[in-house]
Amino acid sequence: MGSEGSAKEREEQRHRVQTFSRCIVEKGLIDEDDASYFSSDSLHCPVCSAKQTSCNMCRVISCSNSDYEVSSAIPIVQCSSHHNTKCCTSCLERPGSLPRLSKCPTCARWFCSKELQWCIGRPVSNDDTSGTGPSPPNIDVTRLHSARPLSCQSIACVDNSRESGKNGRRCCNADCWSRVGTTTCPDCITQDSFACPCGQYWACGGCESQASSTSRRILTCPGCHRHFCSSCSYIGVCELCEDVEPCRDCIKDEKSIEGEHTMFMCQNCRGLLCETCADIDEKLCCRCDRSLCKPCANEEDDSDDSDIVCDVCRASTDQYVR
Repeated sequence: MGSEGSAKEREEQRHRVQTFSRCIVEKGLIDEDDASYFSSDSLHCPVCSAKQTSCNMCRVISCSNSDYEVSSAIPIVQCSSHHNTKCCTSCLERPGSLPRLSKCPTCARWFCSKELQWCIGRPVSNDDTSGTGPSPPNIDVTRLHSARPLSCQSIACVDNSRESGKNGRRCCNADCWSRVGTTTCPDCITQDSFACPCGQYWACGGCESQASSTSRRILTCPGCHRHFCSSCSYIGVCELCEDVEPCRDCIKDEKSIEGEHTMFMCQNCRGLLCETCADIDEKLCCRCDRSLCKPCANEEDDSDDSDIVCDVCRASTDQYVR
């Protein structure tokens, strides 16, 4: 069985070499007479004698000498980082996924798709937000552009991309269409993009509304009406009723805000509570008199110990017992 398999593989290899030979004859790179002397068992190019190379997918053969025109007869590209990863241009595309390899637009070298920064193109849905969620790059969705590489991972190319304003940005919205790719290119950023003053949250604006009242991704200051991300330290929200406090600037400027609630911080869990929620059944640690918010107090009430003890005092006791 082994010898039969080897014989079949050799025959398939000869057939691929003959296909390569016929191709370069058809391209006028070698004449019929010269091609007739070319052995189908040869491992070299019949024109420049360079070693043959082949596509990892379909096994088609071409010349490995990229500086010679024979290699363009059957183009095969090679990853600059993984030299054994080679693919002909016919096998580059993969339905429902990124291409197997692509070229960095800055250094013009080829890389595996995972080594490139991509933008898969913002879906264009004619005011219908149903098509703005994550979807594979080649699925039947109308997009602003097809999947395009923005930069490889080299520092020089990343810096060049940033300086030229062509770098991509990572949308923080977990439901953004760009999550299937890696980033959002400048062409796909819309006018309603949002950057929190804390610098830790940015949304491209091309995904569904960031200010959804149910998602609570974005908080709106009741004073200046500026927007902030839910984890921003410039503004707080009550852990119980989700009431939003004025931002730091409004508090500093002492703006008069209708229905304003002062926020208090639980000395146990460091969570924020509005004035109303903080006054409901306020409990104190029996050892240090730290005030505990209602959730912390309820946890203590459910324990076997009837006395309420904050985390700091409990940790000190546990360390002493050890």
